[in-house]
Amino acid sequence: YFQHYYITNNLRMHQWALRVNVPDASVSKTLTVSGESTVSEVTLKLVELLGSLKNWSKYALWCTDKKTWLIAPRATLNTYGLDAGNKVIFTTTSKKLSIQLPDRTQLDLEKADFSNTLFSVVCTICRDLRIRHPEELSLLRCAKEEDLKDARNVTARRTFRVRKANKPKPKKDTGASQNSMNTAGANANELSPGQEDGDTLSPHGSVANVCQLTPDEIDHIDIKEGKTMDERAMMNAGWLDSSKSLMEQDVQEGDMLLLRFKYFAFLDLNKQRDDARINALYHQAIRSVLSEDVVPTESECLEFAALQFAVEQAVRNPPKLAPAISPGKDDLDSALADLEVSLGANDPDLEKLNNTVLPNYNRELQANLKFKKPNKIFFFLARPKMHKFTFRDTTMSFYKDSDGSGPPDFVQDLKDCTIVPEVDIRKHKYILHIKPPGAKEYLVLFADKEEFCQWTAACRLASKGKPISDSTYDSEIDIVKTMANMQEHSQTLKLNRNKRAPVTSDEIKTEDFVSARIGRKHRPEQLANLILDAHNMLPRRDHTATELRLNYILKWERLMDFGLSYFIVKFDKSKKEELLGISRTHMSKFDLQPPHELLKTWHWTSLQSWNVNWEIKKLTFNVDGDSHAFECNSSEIKIVHEYIGGYIFLTLRKESDTELDKEMFYKLTGGWQ
Repeated sequence: YFQHYYITNNLRMHQWALRVNVPDASVSKTLTVSGESTVSEVTLKLVELLGSLKNWSKYALWCTDKKTWLIAPRATLNTYGLDAGNKVIFTTTSKKLSIQLPDRTQLDLEKADFSNTLFSVVCTICRDLRIRHPEELSLLRCAKEEDLKDARNVTARRTFRVRKANKPKPKKDTGASQNSMNTAGANANELSPGQEDGDTLSPHGSVANVCQLTPDEIDHIDIKEGKTMDERAMMNAGWLDSSKSLMEQDVQEGDMLLLRFKYFAFLDLNKQRDDARINALYHQAIRSVLSEDVVPTESECLEFAALQFAVEQAVRNPPKLAPAISPGKDDLDSALADLEVSLGANDPDLEKLNNTVLPNYNRELQANLKFKKPNKIFFFLARPKMHKFTFRDTTMSFYKDSDGSGPPDFVQDLKDCTIVPEVDIRKHKYILHIKPPGAKEYLVLFADKEEFCQWTAACRLASKGKPISDSTYDSEIDIVKTMANMQEHSQTLKLNRNKRAPVTSDEIKTEDFVSARIGRKHRPEQLANLILDAHNMLPRRDHTATELRLNYILKWERLMDFGLSYFIVKFDKSKKEELLGISRTHMSKFDLQPPHELLKTWHWTSLQSWNVNWEIKKLTFNVDGDSHAFECNSSEIKIVHEYIGGYIFLTLRKESDTELDKEMFYKLTGGWQ
């Protein structure tokens, strides 16, 4: 016993030399330490040797070869596994960092915390920018052209994981590109003592320069956007780990990172309190539409362009709003009115809440419609036949007999089906394209617009898993009618267009309003007129810029492929790579080859558990008693795990929550590595 105690105590008290480099002082110091020396003891010895050359309170020990901060004061060197062979530096925890916001505004932070977790850094940035719900955002590395050109190559994909962020272009001394932070939503009029116009408070109260990048500067930074599914999956490899610090992820001082919305589940978008949040989300939505991360139809693209044009007009010429409190109203009435607006600001379906008492659980549609079944040969030459159709819950059935007697001859559950309406008012053509997962599409033809709107609204709800008895059915009909009405106004708009002065491409730069796919179909002058036509069809013109941005976001959320983040994965029982899409409500598997056919969908409500084997980097999840496992070939498996845990966390949020539960966020997204 005494011999064992002597040997153990001798090893514990064994002392060795630890060499610490201090870059800011351009010196190196050698300390005599032991494995039982605590971090606070080592730091105190080092500061005593350095003397009072400067204030060392913001400095900490960093082990370069282990990529670890030594910041726990009571932890020993044995706890971190350090010995004499490790390289340690004594460096500041606050460093310069450039952040590009979604509206291309560049925020230069003077003192970003490189020792705290990324999630804490994002929370601090969002607090200073007055962006609520920071759990919806994260920081992303800038992708270069070489990161995306070999997206199909597994080796190239892994290279991007450890690539350093881009360096921003040095600022010009003229200061012409600097402006206030109004584009980011901060109030430029509220300046602290010693702060000049064009600056803003950065994390930890330091002053940060804010500038709007010019197109030449943006091109120099070389921020690329994915064009194919492979490249978009590759872009997601750039997300930083929320549970690690910036230094632990090879981010160096002066690097540029992108602040973006990572999770597309937005809680309580409020036009009174979320000006900065709505503005940032609006610009990210524009990039999503123009780069075709989502693929809207041509009419929807023109609607987006019209809203974007209306926003620019509202910014140049703000509408004159009436006083908020009318005569005869007291403060309580005004507060109740503001509360009513805030509760309905982010959900267009709530506007008709007063007209919706209870869902109609007995609601059912019946009609005689024309039906076109998929045919291997001569599909488009076959003449559609009339059949009796019924729609109940999420299921559509049709009968060969017109009276609908007997069992149905065809039954289709529309959950997870792709619904694409086709309208041509001039030809009186109302067609609904329905494509089930893993099957060919078929067509349903309608006789008039009213019938088309009712059935299309029911099918759109069913594709999202909502029955026809849902309380949002009537509002869904209005959305479909709005889309159909655009065709009705087209003839009138063409007549008005002939009377209007011709629009040149210099007045409306169409490439800033529509995607390249739409731009190739029309001449710039013709496309500019189409955008103005769509703008004239907007129901109201007295909206503020924030209200119009919010309308843009709500329309963006209604798109079929909205909010999908893609990864290239390989399931255990599959011989080839496939595409995995993760959204706020479900996780879907697609064919990797175009046209990326939907193969399978798993909803979060059916998810029982998921875990990661960190040694072999494989994720396993259980849904309805079935186990599925896959490995990710386009990014680290930790990013996929964080996406799943993040969306689970967002579904648990409530509007009544006053504080962010960071502990729960780390528990669901951090993992055990």
